[in-house]
Amino acid sequence: MKNKLLIIQPQPFGELIDSYKWCEYLRGEYKITLLCQKGNGMLDMPDVKIKCIKSFGNRTVRGAIFVIFCMINILFFKGKIMVVHFEHCEIFKYIFHYKKMILDIRTLSISKNESIRQKQNSQIRNACKVFDIITVISEGVKNQINLPSKTFYILPLGADVISDVVKTYDELHLLYVGTFSGRDIDKTIKAMSCFHKKHSEIPLTYDVIGSGFNNEAENFKSMIKNLHIENIVTIHGRLPYNKLKPFFDKCNIGISFVPITDYYDDQPPTKTFEYIGSGLFTIATATNENKKIINNENGMLISDTVEDLANALYELYMKRFTIEDNMVRNSLKEYSWENIVNLKLKPILLTNY
Repeated sequence: MKNKLLIIQPQPFGELIDSYKWCEYLRGEYKITLLCQKGNGMLDMPDVKIKCIKSFGNRTVRGAIFVIFCMINILFFKGKIMVVHFEHCEIFKYIFHYKKMILDIRTLSISKNESIRQKQNSQIRNACKVFDIITVISEGVKNQINLPSKTFYILPLGADVISDVVKTYDELHLLYVGTFSGRDIDKTIKAMSCFHKKHSEIPLTYDVIGSGFNNEAENFKSMIKNLHIENIVTIHGRLPYNKLKPFFDKCNIGISFVPITDYYDDQPPTKTFEYIGSGLFTIATATNENKKIINNENGMLISDTVEDLANALYELYMKRFTIEDNMVRNSLKEYSWENIVNLKLKPILLTNY
């Protein structure tokens, strides 16, 4: 008989790649139920029971309804419970203090406002105090939470091979996948314009996939038009995980661009792993976490400026014949999602806590 596992997250299933992959590689051994809010592009998965509730009303109403929905399910559930952190999720432990629960931290606050960031991180720290054990995405996140009395496990990001198309690097076909909010993606677009003006003879395309909260996509489209690079840069909007393959097939360069700040330093970008796992040579800003991933075989580290990205493109083009697809892919082979689940997550779930 399979062990039972309840995963709770507010994001629609498939939007958070981590939990999607946990389910994919655990479903053979666990009878999984996942609670989430309903959303556009939500995915399904055989042998995983997805229970979702429709979101309506303002943020407070949506949150309250979701919490009540989860508490009803927790009440009648017998098995392991794993909560992907969201605001006020500690209420589950306060009410069901007799049930053992894991709290997973995928990210600390990335607000540009320091007071908001401190408040949100304080809330995360307080939530960690009441859960039985905590899993965190990186050692840096654990150190920032800094609760020596609690049991922490590192549950890192992984990457599956999205594309098995063998890459060559004689042309530059760039890909960015991720959020548009707070990432300074406008700088990457300006870098394309800067590079193209100097080296118009070099074939160049840039596909940008994602969404934001402040009309970024439309602003980017206006910028592209004003810079006259419509034939180079294309904004595609947000796409579900299972629609990304054609872009990973087409492109050979990944862009992992986050501002170099103290609040991004310890946040491993998901797509850095996915780019490299699919053979995309990756240009990444030099955050602490990217420094641990990027090496001469799989990418280049840059500062978070327009000029440095444009210069990196030219440097990459000049060394294009020295880059090998298999070297890129094999450089992070141990970070496959299958390995992460089998070697990291399964032992945590088997822990007596």
